[in-house]
Amino acid sequence: MGVRVKKRVLISIVVYMLIVCLVSGELRAERPMQPTDYIFLEFLFGVQGAIVGGGLGFYATYWTLSVVQPCPPTQPERRACELGTSLISLIVGPNLGIPPGATFLGVALAGAIVGVQGNVFLAFAGSIVGTIVGTAVAGNWVLEPTDLSLVVNPVTMAALGATLGYNIGATIASPQESTLTYRVVLLERRF
Repeated sequence: MGVRVKKRVLISIVVYMLIVCLVSGELRAERPMQPTDYIFLEFLFGVQGAIVGGGLGFYATYWTLSVVQPCPPTQPERRACELGTSLISLIVGPNLGIPPGATFLGVALAGAIVGVQGNVFLAFAGSIVGTIVGTAVAGNWVLEPTDLSLVVNPVTMAALGATLGYNIGATIASPQESTLTYRVVLLERRF
């Protein structure tokens, strides 16, 4: 393919995407908002939440193992002990942190921001199932990535499971019901 052909293809893709965005905006203005309008946003938040949750799971597991069984102070044994602790934390930690991250830091947060009231219990169950399926299908996707494992891995499958579970029976909050309400009283004086 020549450079001109690549530019034309890229320009046509951008133009088609703009047309789709404009048309979808027009269609949304004609019908009331539905929870399914935010599925892609919830999925993207779920992926980000799963990544954060996996990292937090790793660090929490590493810290817990370090407290429960501290490494010896001598140098050769200490390195071997820290390597073992890191390896166990790398295997166990993300698998424990991805489901709650995808659910609470991702999908449920996105739903609360846009006003979708969904099923958090089914979202958490879906993220657990998604993590198990992603781990089983992808295998060691971090060390030997394949085309399939870039799409089907614990992070994306947990986000997909959480998104699907959250949207079962979901409703849009009315404008009077504010889903994000925080009240912080720093100083209260009464006379």
